[in-house]
Amino acid sequence: MDAPLFRVCLALACCLAAKAPAQSSSPPSGAIAGMVVDHSDNAPIRRAIVTLSTIEAHPQDAVAWTDADGRFSFGYLPAGQYELHVSKNRYQDLAFGTETPRRPPAVIMLGAGEVRSDFLFRLQKVITLSGTVLDENGLPLQAVRIEAMQWVWRRQKRSLAQGPSAVSDISGRYQMTNLRPGTYVLVAFPQAYIPALKAASEVVAGEIQPHYSFGMQFYPGTDRAEAATPIAVEPGHEYSEIDFRVAAQLTVSVKGRLLAPPGVTALESRFVRVTRKDRVEGGRGFRISQADLSFTVDQLTPGPYIFVAEGDAAGKPYRGVREVDVGPGGLSDLSIALDPPIDLSGSVAVEGPDAARFRPSTVTLAPGDGIPLSSQPLRSAVNPDGTFRITSVPSGVWDINPGRLPPDGYIKSMRLGDQDVLTEEMVIQPSTQALLKIVIGTQAAIVQGDATFGGHAARAVVLLAPEPRFQHVRSFYRFVASDGNGHFVMKNITPGNYRLYAFDEFDGNVIEDPDFRKRLASGGVTVTLREGDNPPVDVSVLSPTDPLSRATAGAIP
Repeated sequence: MDAPLFRVCLALACCLAAKAPAQSSSPPSGAIAGMVVDHSDNAPIRRAIVTLSTIEAHPQDAVAWTDADGRFSFGYLPAGQYELHVSKNRYQDLAFGTETPRRPPAVIMLGAGEVRSDFLFRLQKVITLSGTVLDENGLPLQAVRIEAMQWVWRRQKRSLAQGPSAVSDISGRYQMTNLRPGTYVLVAFPQAYIPALKAASEVVAGEIQPHYSFGMQFYPGTDRAEAATPIAVEPGHEYSEIDFRVAAQLTVSVKGRLLAPPGVTALESRFVRVTRKDRVEGGRGFRISQADLSFTVDQLTPGPYIFVAEGDAAGKPYRGVREVDVGPGGLSDLSIALDPPIDLSGSVAVEGPDAARFRPSTVTLAPGDGIPLSSQPLRSAVNPDGTFRITSVPSGVWDINPGRLPPDGYIKSMRLGDQDVLTEEMVIQPSTQALLKIVIGTQAAIVQGDATFGGHAARAVVLLAPEPRFQHVRSFYRFVASDGNGHFVMKNITPGNYRLYAFDEFDGNVIEDPDFRKRLASGGVTVTLREGDNPPVDVSVLSPTDPLSRATAGAIP
C-alpha cells in the first residue's frame, strides 16, 4: 500500500498551545480524521485538499491531503471549535455539515484528548454544461463567448449579473465546468461587431451591398433577456446539447449629432461610445471629426443601446448620455446634449468618543447608474478643516465613498443640501449647487445574542434587517453565521430600528428582492439599536418549511 499522502500543518496546534497558560502537565491533544469519496460510486478520492480551521477572531488553518484510500488525519489538536472543508479539481467544494452553499458549516466541538475519526465527505462532480454554437446554415461559430447569468435585484431594479463563461472552439463546441447549483440565463456573445458573410441571390452592379452581423442571443433564441428560458442546474449533473443557432442579422446605422452647451463654440476631444444596454461594459468607441459634431455608427444589430458622448472645452469635460432602442430601420436623428460638469464641494465631520483622533482622508464618487467613466476616478483629499472639493463631476447618479472609517465607526449621515443621500440616490445635474455634508460616527451600534432551534443552541445565519422605510438601503443590512454555541456578534451598525431573523440556510442575494422584503414585515425579533453595546438578543431559527425561510433559499414563488 502506498504511504499515506496526508500532510498535517503542525503550526495550528503549536500556535494554539502557545496561548495556553503554563501548567505542570499539558492537557491531552486530540485528533480529527475521516475519508473523502465520490458521491456517485463511493470510490476513494486521492489528493483531495482538506482544510481544518479554528473558529476564533483570528482563525488558524491546517491543511492535509487524502491518501490513496481517500483518508486524512489531523493530530496534536487542542480542545476547541473547528470547521472542515474539502476541495478537489472537478468536484464541488464541500464543508462539513452543509447540504447547500447557502448553509453555514457545522462546528466540530473537540474535547481535550478526544479523537474523532468518523468524518465522511461525499463529493459531487462539478456541474457541466455544454453545447454547440452554429449559424443559421449549421456552420460552427468560433470564439463565441457563452455566459451563464443570473437574475438579481440591484438598486431596486431587476438585472442580470455576470457569471461563469466559456468560449466556443473551432467546431463551435463550448463547455462550462465551474457552475454552482442554481438557475441561469445563458447568453451568447459573438465577437463584437464582426461581420457575417452572407451570399446574396443577385448582385446588381453599383448597388450598395447590405451588411450582416451576429448579435448577442439569449438561449434558446431571442435577443431579449426577459424572453430567455432559464436553465436550472443541480450538483453532480451534466447538461449537454444546450445549443445556440445564431442567425446573421441585417445591420443598421445610427446617425446623430452632439449638441454643445450654450456658449461653447470650440469643443475638442469629441468622443462617442456605444454599448448594448444589457451589456454596459465593452462596446465601441470612436472620435468625431466633423465640424458640425455629427456622427454615424454603422453595422449595429437592432436592440437597446446606450450612447455616451464626451468632449472638452477650455479644459472642462462635458458629457451626455442617451438610451435608445434601435429598430430594424436604424436611427437618423439621434441628438445627444452635452451637459457641463459641476464642482461638488462639501465637508466631513467626525462625532463621538475619540473623534479628535480620527482624521478623514478622501471622498470618492463612483457611478451609481452602471455607466463607467473614461476619465480618472472622481476623488478629493479631505483638508485638515474637513472640507473637500471634487472637480468636474458629470451629470448622473453617484455613489459616495467617504474613505476609511474608524474601527468601530459608521456613516452617521450624508446630505446634499436638504436631501438625505445616505438613504436615497444622489443625482447630480448641471444646476446642482448644494454642499455634500458627511458625518461619521466613531461608535456604531453593536448587537450580539444567541440563535436557538427547539430550545438548543444552533448554527445559523442571523440577518439584521432595517425598518420598512429603509429596507431599500443595502448598507443597513447585516448577516453573520453564529458559532458552535449559537452565539453571534454584529458590529458597525447604523443605529435605528431593526428586526432579527435566523435561518438554517441563507442566500444573501435575496436581500434586494422586493418580494422578500415584503415578507420581512412580519416575524423576527424587533430591536432598537443605539450607539455602542446593546442588550443581548435571542432569536429562534425559522423552520425550513417557513415561507420566509424558503424565500432565502431562492424559492420565492
